[in-house]
Amino acid sequence: MRSLSRSGFFLGVAGLLGVSLAARAEDVPEPRSVPRYAAIRYLEDWSDPLLRPGEDPFDRVKYIPLGERAYLSFGGQHRLRYELTEGLDGPQSESVLFSRNLLHVDAHVGPLRAFVQLGGHYALGAPARDEPPGSDLFDVQQAFVEWSAASQKARFVARVGRQEMSLGSTRWVSTRDGTNVRQAFDLARLTVTGEGWNVEGFGGVVPRLVRGVFDDAPSWRSRFWGLYATVAVLPRKQLSFDAFYLGRDRPSVTYGAVEGREVRHMLGLRVFGQTEGGLEYIVHALAQAGTVGDADVLAWGLAGGLWQRLSFAPLRVGVRGDALSGDRNADDRRVSTFHAWFPNQTFFSALPLIYPSNLYEAHPLVQWDLDAVTLEAGCVFFFRQSVQDAVYTPPGDVLVSPMDSRARYTGAQLSLSLGYRATRHLMFNAEYSHVFAGPALRTVTGRDVDFFGTWTTFTY
Repeated sequence: MRSLSRSGFFLGVAGLLGVSLAARAEDVPEPRSVPRYAAIRYLEDWSDPLLRPGEDPFDRVKYIPLGERAYLSFGGQHRLRYELTEGLDGPQSESVLFSRNLLHVDAHVGPLRAFVQLGGHYALGAPARDEPPGSDLFDVQQAFVEWSAASQKARFVARVGRQEMSLGSTRWVSTRDGTNVRQAFDLARLTVTGEGWNVEGFGGVVPRLVRGVFDDAPSWRSRFWGLYATVAVLPRKQLSFDAFYLGRDRPSVTYGAVEGREVRHMLGLRVFGQTEGGLEYIVHALAQAGTVGDADVLAWGLAGGLWQRLSFAPLRVGVRGDALSGDRNADDRRVSTFHAWFPNQTFFSALPLIYPSNLYEAHPLVQWDLDAVTLEAGCVFFFRQSVQDAVYTPPGDVLVSPMDSRARYTGAQLSLSLGYRATRHLMFNAEYSHVFAGPALRTVTGRDVDFFGTWTTFTY
């Protein structure tokens, strides 16, 4: 723990110094009309001249006119991330330096568009982290063509090709931004948006990540499809709901004694909103069915959260929780383990130790949010929903098998995180997590787990 603290201190100081120097180098105040860059870069629209006042040198490459209704836009992102973990893989600390570099070009001609993003992802340190999603030397992150049209009541957008996608609150389908290699899909996708509603349908496959150069080919046996709808019931974000269906076909999986091809379907409902008094709420209800080999799948999930924004301070306090089913009998040829295919793996913390399967968890937290600085403190308490099933870790592997422990209490994960937006382009983050190992987790680690991570992101 002493080495972790010393390394974390020096890395944090170095990161803060770098951010401060960069902040002083950009003296021109940021116009209020200029938005922050989108988490998914193709969602940015630089055709509006009000978004490009010209005071930023990168404005010159955000909109390059080629003719009437035709233009090019260039951009990129570079992230350097350091992680130090003690307590998971034996007596030696795991020290890893990740580098993620993304460049894109966005070409528009009338209603047609082509978007291409290339990525180089590198990992220096622990050999186990050198494979995807930690390292992918150089490949196509996104490449799609798009057609858009509008009527008086709706806007239509069709995309075909490799693309990132996040749905709803990103709880179950996300870009996996916390990992070095972000999640992308090879899809045909149609989105229809109207006043107060949005519907999209998609179908395709999941690329197979390989560590080399231009080798992330579509995996035709790993299929993903779905339909997702969002409707605003009350104005001013007071009440909205999502209703969705997702399907996944995977060629080979294992749950205890059951293995084989998995075809799993998920139906979900998300209700969310906020009151005029600052209370925010969200509730998920989920059901899964299908087959694994010759066994049936029947699983369920409940999740939600409550947050209260305080009127006297820029504070937000709340609690989140999950109840996700596990399997109660490994010999009944039925799979009851809930499985989230593409979840936000840093939903609990920057240390993605526990996967959302066979889980009860409660997560009280407090957030302090100013314009440039965000702070968050929270503690997640993990329990197994079924002690006859495993404790899982990303991307769904067994962390603690039911043969190793039948304890229900897994552990508690305390996390403190800092975010500092130095300029429009530069963001600094740091997080420290301490996992108090419970009886189940201690059978694997033998002790508590410590994690320190710091990452600096430059976006343009």
